[in-house]
Amino acid sequence: MALPRLNLYEGRSLFLKFFFALLFIFLVFRLLYLKLFDSSFLDRESKSRIVTEYVISVPRGAILDRHNKYLALDVSSHTLQLEIRTFKPSDDELKKLLSVLGMNKSSLLSKLELKGRKFIQVKRHLSLEEKKSIEKIGIKGVSFLTDLKRSYPQGEISAHAVGITDVDRNGLQGTEKLFDNYLKSTSGKFVGLRDRRGNKLDGLRVEAKRGKDITMTLDIRLQSIAYSELASSIVNTGAKSGSIIMVDPVNSEILAMVNFPSFTPSNRKELSDFSLLRNRSAIDLFEPGSVIKPLAMAAIIDSKIYDNNLIIDTSPGWIDYEGYITKDFRDYGKLNLSEIISRSSNVGMVKLCSNMKKNLLYDYLSMFSVGKYPSSILINSREGFLSYTDVVTERDKVSACYGYGMSVTAIHLAQAYSILAAKGIYKELKLFKNIDDEDSKGKRVLSLETSSIINNMLVQAVNSSIGTGKKARINGISVSGKTGTSIKNQGEKNIYSAIFAGYAPSDQPKLVTIIALHGLKDKNASAGLQAAPIFSTVVEQSLHILDSGS
Repeated sequence: MALPRLNLYEGRSLFLKFFFALLFIFLVFRLLYLKLFDSSFLDRESKSRIVTEYVISVPRGAILDRHNKYLALDVSSHTLQLEIRTFKPSDDELKKLLSVLGMNKSSLLSKLELKGRKFIQVKRHLSLEEKKSIEKIGIKGVSFLTDLKRSYPQGEISAHAVGITDVDRNGLQGTEKLFDNYLKSTSGKFVGLRDRRGNKLDGLRVEAKRGKDITMTLDIRLQSIAYSELASSIVNTGAKSGSIIMVDPVNSEILAMVNFPSFTPSNRKELSDFSLLRNRSAIDLFEPGSVIKPLAMAAIIDSKIYDNNLIIDTSPGWIDYEGYITKDFRDYGKLNLSEIISRSSNVGMVKLCSNMKKNLLYDYLSMFSVGKYPSSILINSREGFLSYTDVVTERDKVSACYGYGMSVTAIHLAQAYSILAAKGIYKELKLFKNIDDEDSKGKRVLSLETSSIINNMLVQAVNSSIGTGKKARINGISVSGKTGTSIKNQGEKNIYSAIFAGYAPSDQPKLVTIIALHGLKDKNASAGLQAAPIFSTVVEQSLHILDSGS
């Protein structure tokens, strides 16, 4: 006889209730047991599933030259981490570790004494060689975290233009600082649970964002040539510092920007003289001296107050104008306009400029960017100095014609001579390829006729037998250029700046080059002897590189 269905259901219900009641009682007793007698098990299990945060580092944008050669990029590095509980090195092991790290014992021990820490990070940005050396020692409690650090493959050659970052790869100087927001990367992140083996469980992921690359107009091949020659020349001449700027006059792109002394961006801890960080080519101001004469001569020619065939008598080699004596190196006698430039006659320029309207002269100097802020290159620079005409005296006016009473940087001279090389077309200098060019065609600021006259004068200044720039000559290539030597009183002594500004080839210029040496102390430290030979060497090698395409 079958049991009634109602009784069957009641039996099952009672069984299930009894089962769950026993299970509940078991769990309660198990919990009490673990809490009272085996609490370490609960600790282990809770720590095996914890909320954690992983940071996913991605590279900062790279800085490249015009041929996509790396000037700055992020590379992998290693951070040394010690587990305080297990790190128990022997005296010999500790000595070896400190030697690799370049640390003293007290510094390391002070880190180990930090309370409430299971792990400590001892040193960041270790190289692979340093990591291997530490691993070879075989100390327990040593581990490594993978990190990123900034690397500068070209080192001190491009240091000033490229700049540096801090230890966290934030821009501090140069291009690194200027485009910090553009280059900067955004680290990714994972926040969630992980198990005891470190496997990520459920959580929130924020995607990493790599920084954007910046391409500079620099050509590292020309940059290397210029830096090498500048460094050796400063050592040989005893100059305190110097700069070289090289520009493509067709598009006004800066191909080289070097300074000496320089610094190695990757070894900032060894940097004790912070003046080495200064980009002298764009920051250091100086009186340009006679390299200004061709610019003033352009104003004189366009003023039409003299016949271009005029002869000026510069005897006896000095002139008293407004109570001030101006001298030439010696008595040059009678000179035409071109010979005044070739001989670099201060007396000739004073006589020519004495009848010039100061407004016209200063307008021309300003047109050549003297006294203007070179904002187009974007990096930190200075505007120089050119007086307002309403405060300029007659004496100031004639002094300006041979390069005194004003201040420029090497960048200003590069801009001015780029106009002459481009046959009177003004285009703003550029240092970056990625930037929109609103002035690609440029504008004419000097007539083609006047540009041609000035160019012929600059050719004679280098190639004639009387030219002060003879040592800038290049075999087989016509050079246009001008020397300039300025004097600055420093206590009881005079210090000199020697400058050569020019371009080559003269008929179809490919390179405008400015050589500037500062802090020369020898009375024979003229630009013709010191700066002109550097121009010859650097430009000849650079033109060979450009022509060969290598």
